[in-house]
Amino acid sequence: MTRTQQLAFVAIFGVAAVALGMQVAGVEGQLVFVVAGVGVAGLAWALGEATEQAGGSAGPRVSALLNASFGNLPELVILVLAINAGLADIARASIIGSVIGNVLLILGLALILGGWRHGIQRFNERMAGTNASMLILGVVGLGLPTLFHAVDPDMQAELSLSRFTAAALLLCYVAYVYFSFTTPGLQFHDEPGELAWTRTQAVAMLVATAVATGVVSEVLVHSIEPTIKAWGVPREFIGLIVVPFVGNVAEHFSAVKLAINNRMDFAMGIAFGSGIQISLLASAVAVFASMLIGKELSLVFDPLQLAALGAAAIGATTVARSGETNWLEGLQLLVTYFIVAVAFWLL
Repeated sequence: MTRTQQLAFVAIFGVAAVALGMQVAGVEGQLVFVVAGVGVAGLAWALGEATEQAGGSAGPRVSALLNASFGNLPELVILVLAINAGLADIARASIIGSVIGNVLLILGLALILGGWRHGIQRFNERMAGTNASMLILGVVGLGLPTLFHAVDPDMQAELSLSRFTAAALLLCYVAYVYFSFTTPGLQFHDEPGELAWTRTQAVAMLVATAVATGVVSEVLVHSIEPTIKAWGVPREFIGLIVVPFVGNVAEHFSAVKLAINNRMDFAMGIAFGSGIQISLLASAVAVFASMLIGKELSLVFDPLQLAALGAAAIGATTVARSGETNWLEGLQLLVTYFIVAVAFWLL
């Protein structure tokens, strides 16, 4: 299938999702959810393609930042729309789910397939160690408001602490980006992919796809409640597993493909970078956006969600600190993810 055919396929599902979202002829909510989910996943892929083309000639640093930012755009849009729709529990679960999806599911698949093909794979230990430390910071930042709630369940105090935490995490993310760009030894070297578009075409595609992502994501969010009622799927499973997978699927498979091609620095950079951006940047944006919307979000999570996040951070950090990896470590991460998924399915 050519790239043009792939984009046409994405456009068809996007238009179909919007049409079904209008509830023409009493279309059932779960059908809308499925079609919109495929549409968002396809748009995530299209965003990735446009980002690769736009950043391909700008060097590895700018390209990596563009990949992280636009790769997480679908999750961020869904997160804000869920808050606006009054689905605060789904929004909070999707924050945790996006992080564990990146550092358990995707990194696990990348290590399994890459390690099975190439044996021991090595990467920039210094860069991976920095990423792991930032991921731990995200766990601490998201965990402390929940511990505070257990000690003093005062709603106003929770919101105040959530605002302060969001500001602190946002500041740390900006510092992390600056540090990554200015410190020697923290950049990976990677050959640019094939550039089939001009920069103008790539930027135009980025803008068009970003707008379409917002439209189709809104359809997806509004179909969540009908889907939960029709299928009886646990709410936390939808928020923690299904929604993050839909928003991350394209980015996920590009990291796996890179690992298969023995480009482990790039693959780990995508997995860790996305997890860091969600835990530090997206969570902060969600808090401040909720204040503007008038439905303020606190960073108080379910204890089991935080346990899953902690397990993901520990597993990923263990891998990052060694400087080399193999398929068995990938299997360990993947098994952890499936245990988490089963636990939330059974809730």
